[in-house]
Amino acid sequence: MEDLSKIIENRRLPVDIDVHPYLLDHCVEGNAVLPAVEAMQVLAASVKQLKPDAHVDRMLGARFDKFLYVRPGSKRIAAISDIAFHENGDITAKLLTKTKAKKTAITRIKEHASICFSQNERQIRHLPLDLASALEGIVFDIPADRIYSDLVPFGPAYRNITGILHISEDGAIANIRARLDSFDRGMPRLLGSPFPLDATFHAACVWGQRFARFVAFPVGFEKRVIFNRLCSGQNYIGRVIPVRTEPDLLVFDAWIYDSEGLLFEAVSGILMKDVSAGRMKPPEWVVAEGQGNRREGIVNGHHVLSLIELSTVMPFAENALSEIELKRFGKMGDKRKLSYLAARLACKRLARKLSGNDMDTPARAIITVRPDLVRPCCPLTNGSDPFLCAASHDNRFGVAVASRQRIGVDVERASQRVLKCQDMYMHQEEKALVEGSCLGKIESSLRVWSIKEAVCKALSTDLVDSWKRVMVADIGRDKSHARIDNKDGYVAFHGAIDEHLFTIIEMPVIVH
Repeated sequence: MEDLSKIIENRRLPVDIDVHPYLLDHCVEGNAVLPAVEAMQVLAASVKQLKPDAHVDRMLGARFDKFLYVRPGSKRIAAISDIAFHENGDITAKLLTKTKAKKTAITRIKEHASICFSQNERQIRHLPLDLASALEGIVFDIPADRIYSDLVPFGPAYRNITGILHISEDGAIANIRARLDSFDRGMPRLLGSPFPLDATFHAACVWGQRFARFVAFPVGFEKRVIFNRLCSGQNYIGRVIPVRTEPDLLVFDAWIYDSEGLLFEAVSGILMKDVSAGRMKPPEWVVAEGQGNRREGIVNGHHVLSLIELSTVMPFAENALSEIELKRFGKMGDKRKLSYLAARLACKRLARKLSGNDMDTPARAIITVRPDLVRPCCPLTNGSDPFLCAASHDNRFGVAVASRQRIGVDVERASQRVLKCQDMYMHQEEKALVEGSCLGKIESSLRVWSIKEAVCKALSTDLVDSWKRVMVADIGRDKSHARIDNKDGYVAFHGAIDEHLFTIIEMPVIVH
């Protein structure tokens, strides 16, 4: 936490926390505990009680060190809010409880939560909209009912991820419902509905089980800024990005948007640890052990690749498009729009990676199409010479690659279609290769088709011209060879994800 200025006044307030039935749904190892999001509400209300004009929408250095257990049958929890006013105007608040030992008269004070409400303007990183709009990489989808039965076993009031949770190494995207029920009506919420942020923590917990292989719950964060109050009964989108992974600690940043892309909350430096001392274990089905990088087969040479699954493209993704990108987008049908968005988002990812992992340039400032509105480009945000790039998509993926050489890429789903039109795109010699291939007719034909599609993009020509100029000389599972304009030496790299084939080809002549 940033250094706090000198304390000029301390106050303590008794706090009675009403035990509403819904709180019993928030359980860890079978015991109901007060959620961190509720502790923040209690502390914000205490601060407002003492200083009605205090800002409570900017928070620093939150820590949730000890569980505050919610006993079934109790009507309220007697607690204390310990509030300190600082010289610079900031206000820190701690949630405490007193307990007496049964056999002695010793009173113990436990600190359950602490937080600083900043009264000064505090900056927090805004995620560029293209990064918020989709996940990069191969996605693992988990239905909400499976999350709450196997991974985050909370009761109904805290099952607020809806539909499918998307996770990849790039993070998580969760559709969230800010719960509206009888327990929530008429309750004052100074910080807005607590449920979307709680559900965003669930998404981070699931990511940790998948990729870090342990069950982690939030124990604090560095900054939280509320830009707009989350409203009960509304739908939101939580975007979680892993920042650091250690054997016993996960650190995330998170943002919560509405379906139009309006940012409601941002939280940075979310600290998550195993609070069960190893007793809670992720189930085998969710652990990513042994998965490895499923893109290794298509990452060769000197190019950079970005891969986005269409299912993760958010409703507000078009807000990431530049004016020139929107010109073509506006003329497309809904199905084509989705794949176009995925390809544009992948190109913008490449531009950021090649610009030193730029996380600051606005999405609309990265223009990924040339003036002809057809050919993609990969500009560098620092103004350096752009890379050459190519993009492709099918019904599941959008993919983009960039290189200092001419480069082409294609992604195709395996189907009988490549057999039915062989006479259109194959030479006789290629048909013979297909007949003798150990890959089978569909897989070998798909490679021939995909190579010619990739060359078409690399040479900025039309597909019929590519069919004539390219001769596939050898078909392999991971690598094939081709002649272009009767010249040998062209290598195409293949990689497969489920039934989808990716092909990348680079031209050996460097373009200056």
